[in-house]
Amino acid sequence: MLSFLTDVPGTGELRAIVRKVDTARHHGVPRGCVLEVDLQSVPQESGGFDPLAILSGGKPLLLREAVAAIRRAAKDDRVAALIARVQVAAASPGPVQELRAAIVEFSAHKPSLAWAETYPGTMSYYLASAFREVWMQPSGTVGLVGFATNALFLRDALDKAGIQAQFIARGEYKSAANLFTQESYTESHREADARLIESLHEQVLAAVAESRHLEAADVDALADRAPLLREDAVTARLVDRIGFRDEAYARIAELGAAAGSTWEAAAPDASADDPDAPPRLFLSRYARAGLPTPAPSLPGRKARPTIAVVTLAGPIVSGRGGRTLSPLGTSSAGGDTMAAALREAAATDDVAAVVLRVDSPGGSVTASETIWREVVRLRAAGTPVVASMGAVAASGGYYVSMAADAIVANAGTITGSIGVITGKLIAKDLKERLGIGSDAVRTNRNADAWSVNAPFTDEQHARVAAEADLFYTDFVQRVADGRGMTVEAVDAVARGRVWTGADALDRGLVDELGGLQTAIERAKVLASVDADADVKLLTLPGSSLLDVLRPKPSSQPAAASLPDAVGALLGRSAVALLGQAERSLTGVNALWLGGYTF
Repeated sequence: MLSFLTDVPGTGELRAIVRKVDTARHHGVPRGCVLEVDLQSVPQESGGFDPLAILSGGKPLLLREAVAAIRRAAKDDRVAALIARVQVAAASPGPVQELRAAIVEFSAHKPSLAWAETYPGTMSYYLASAFREVWMQPSGTVGLVGFATNALFLRDALDKAGIQAQFIARGEYKSAANLFTQESYTESHREADARLIESLHEQVLAAVAESRHLEAADVDALADRAPLLREDAVTARLVDRIGFRDEAYARIAELGAAAGSTWEAAAPDASADDPDAPPRLFLSRYARAGLPTPAPSLPGRKARPTIAVVTLAGPIVSGRGGRTLSPLGTSSAGGDTMAAALREAAATDDVAAVVLRVDSPGGSVTASETIWREVVRLRAAGTPVVASMGAVAASGGYYVSMAADAIVANAGTITGSIGVITGKLIAKDLKERLGIGSDAVRTNRNADAWSVNAPFTDEQHARVAAEADLFYTDFVQRVADGRGMTVEAVDAVARGRVWTGADALDRGLVDELGGLQTAIERAKVLASVDADADVKLLTLPGSSLLDVLRPKPSSQPAAASLPDAVGALLGRSAVALLGQAERSLTGVNALWLGGYTF
């Protein structure tokens, strides 16, 4: 289109103007662009409100946003190709699989290229193998080394320090307390860990073999020789080409052009020696530019069906939980917060179904039960619920999922661990060695049962054991009720044992393998929404600045109280507009000593 301007003075300025017009015309996405993304780490499951992100340039792209953007780009005529730096040091298999599946889908339609200085581990290369071409710098290695577990045991160290561990577990595979009570693997602990990494290994071998057109046995043999240097990696067909970043970017531009894309304008960051290079766009910018804004709903027009995605991320705790403001802090999933989010979804009229996205190793028994109860109530009210398991949904993470209409997990999700553990560390001897005195006064003989100054008495131990038995019995029974299994069948795969999603599927603990998008599709089916229908996603709980700063007037869900308060004056359509305006402003186990945990 601009070829006739090549020799005209001021062409550069004119081309820049045309670029801007073209980009604006295509809703912030230049036509024929190459998407680029830095995958030195896998995007996080949830972000929450983070004031530090504002100072550093905005919120990072979340996993679900990255996956949705790549899947959309596969069918977007404005996008020609995808290039990514894939150099993941370590990552959970589940999220990597969701991201990888989206890249496989993209690669089936358009050129894609992965490059890295080096592939530091198995997950890094596993992700890179989803691209059509895999590149590596000359000094790099392919670290496709397989899987291993390394458990830590502190019993001897605690004995030397004068600390006694006293724990009660229900389920011989419930291994969280082994850190304190054992000197090495128990037989059941070793069995569970061995099968876990064997399952993950099988998944990676099969996927890499399919993508690279190899035999799984050959890939396994290569893993025994890894990390592989460049010549071996190329000879083994794990890497397509040895080269540097600039060469990789030149190659993806060539591939995009060869695929039939016509570059009408050069990108602002195009190579200086190639002014006609295709425009490039970060995946994060593409995800937020997205598609044209849909026309607003008119009176009488049926609104798009809504799927509420309620995200539970982090250890499950009683109360509100949430993200700490410290840069080093972690987030927790509060039972009250998650239950309120589920109630809000239930009270929102246009919510057709709920997807409960779980990424949690477990936590408080009572908080997990609080969340489970709201899932039960949602289903009883006629709203379908699909649990979507991320990196891990074990113990309490499984407890909150088990009542859903369906459970969807990644093949590499860590799940199960249906069991209970409780206990305490006793520091009486340590205090005496350090010359620290302590004493107590009590009104009843069990008032100081959880004191670190003395072991449980026989009576206290019996009471704690009875409660652990009750919690485990309830857990197994509720799994049986939710999954349509017998108690005996559940107990056979419970007893605290951890499974991959693939093994959990074989044992009836999950219904389908896949990521969040698979769960959303399942929810549409359960809600009798057409499979091809465009649905609106409502993300709960809220994590905007307004959600942080604005106190709620009561525990009544806002979705229910707002129409009651102003519906008669403004009408339902005006209330919907208010909600839309407000949203537009927003832009393995947990061990709790002195309490019961899943």
